[in-house]
Amino acid sequence: MDDNKNKTSRMGYNIAKRIALVAAVFAAILSILMIANYIQTKAVDPLNSKAISQLMEQLQENPNDTALKEQIRALDLLARKAYFTHQWQLRTGSYLLFVFVLVLLLSLKYMSSLESKLPDLSESPSPDETTENRLLSRQYLIFGGAGLFVLAFVLGILSQSELKNIGIFRAEESAKAAGFPGINEIRDNWPAFRGPEGNAVAYNTDVPTEWDGRSGKNILWKVPIPHPGYNSPILWGKKIFLTGADRKTQVVYCIDAESGKILWQAEMNDIPGAPGGRPDVTEDTGYAAPTMTTDGQRVYAIFATGDLACFDFDGNRIWAKNIGKPDNHYGHSSSLITYQDLLLIQFDQNTGGYLIALRSSTGDLVYDKSRDVEISWASPIVVNTGSRTEIILNSNPFVVSYDPRTGQELWRVKCMQGEIAPSPAYADGMVYVVNDYARLAAIKLQDTPVVAWEYIDDLSEVSSPLATKNLVIMAASYGTVTCFNGKTGERYWLHDFDDGFYSSPILVGESVYLMDISGIMSVFKADKKFQLISRSELGENAMTIPAFKQNRIYIRGEKHLFCIGNELEQF
Repeated sequence: MDDNKNKTSRMGYNIAKRIALVAAVFAAILSILMIANYIQTKAVDPLNSKAISQLMEQLQENPNDTALKEQIRALDLLARKAYFTHQWQLRTGSYLLFVFVLVLLLSLKYMSSLESKLPDLSESPSPDETTENRLLSRQYLIFGGAGLFVLAFVLGILSQSELKNIGIFRAEESAKAAGFPGINEIRDNWPAFRGPEGNAVAYNTDVPTEWDGRSGKNILWKVPIPHPGYNSPILWGKKIFLTGADRKTQVVYCIDAESGKILWQAEMNDIPGAPGGRPDVTEDTGYAAPTMTTDGQRVYAIFATGDLACFDFDGNRIWAKNIGKPDNHYGHSSSLITYQDLLLIQFDQNTGGYLIALRSSTGDLVYDKSRDVEISWASPIVVNTGSRTEIILNSNPFVVSYDPRTGQELWRVKCMQGEIAPSPAYADGMVYVVNDYARLAAIKLQDTPVVAWEYIDDLSEVSSPLATKNLVIMAASYGTVTCFNGKTGERYWLHDFDDGFYSSPILVGESVYLMDISGIMSVFKADKKFQLISRSELGENAMTIPAFKQNRIYIRGEKHLFCIGNELEQF
């Protein structure tokens, strides 16, 4: 009986020994490869290309060479594929190394337990090898191997960090060379609805928390806007852009951000291809609900008529067209957004949905992606999810992501219903969408995106949600604001305000700015507990999104555009 136990133990010992040996060999090979990868990353920029650098130099001499720009983009795409391949290799290598080291440790632990019970399982030392020497040899082997594994892990982490920094730098350089702004320049401005990338995050955070429109406290200026509109202001540099319209006239305004002076205004009543007559719209939507957008060189405006135009910063019209009279019973309100050299339009109508991409410099059609969704009033967001850039659209019944350059569908999740108005939000691998009489849904991005959690009370009808790394904040049109754990859906707090919200919450540093329909801005902490910082009155009703630039806040009220800031601070 004891002999059988010894044989079984010996067999288990030998199997564990072989497994440990194989795991150690593979772990050692992976460690060496990851160390070599780090050395290679330090020596060679995986996104650096002499060919791209040469083309960039040529482009500086010929900045209007379209063919050269396309060539740069093609080579840059290949370089980015190499970059992501490096990232995949590092991640996969790290996971495999962890698995092999774990298997090695478990095998050694099992062998050790057998040795303690049956000492005769261990190999007998050779005549010229003492027990002390054998133990020392094992210690050197264990410590040396452990040092190699730890070094590989550390260098793998450093390689990923350096690759990320290289990627950001090269993306900025490639963007500038190809004629469109990089992400840092975009974030330093306010180029679209809900700010950079359309994601409700302000990167200029040194702004006032208190003002009073009636007394003039911290109101640097206010200017009347001649024509009505529910679109929000956008900013680039020291210029503000917005639109106004009624049944007879469509106007684009450019306003000086320092003084409030209207620098120029351009009427859009002679658009080629425009159908006769204005569509019928409701009073709370109007003819100028969509917010403009800019790529830092030109500005783009669209109206409820389907009229679309591009202007330079001096007010010269570059191109204009009509993309079709919207079949929309409230009025078209989806805002514009740009990605590199493309102007992107969510055009979901009663007659069908479309994602339209136009060449921003010419207005030429790049693609017109048909969408099997119902009418919506939401606006798209363009976000970098870590491995790629996606344009994400909220609609009924699908939330859909596309490649902004090609219009190719990347994923879809069926989770919405009703007349969709709130736009999506994104943070830390999660997409959040909401609609009244439907749900707040948190979509986890993975190989196949899934709804991680949902919530069905106090839902937003118009206001878009705000997402941070840890929180989601949602404001309802009847005044209830709710805060959740972004990963689990746990409700942290609920607060009832005096008035409802059409505007959306904006993250400004560690605070949230949220304006109600009466023009009162509530500032509160982005935290698990509700902590009100201040409440400030604009002095007139407002339903738009505030814009943040340097130490100023710009708010479009029902009749005026306001500039809010501390009087002693310069722009």
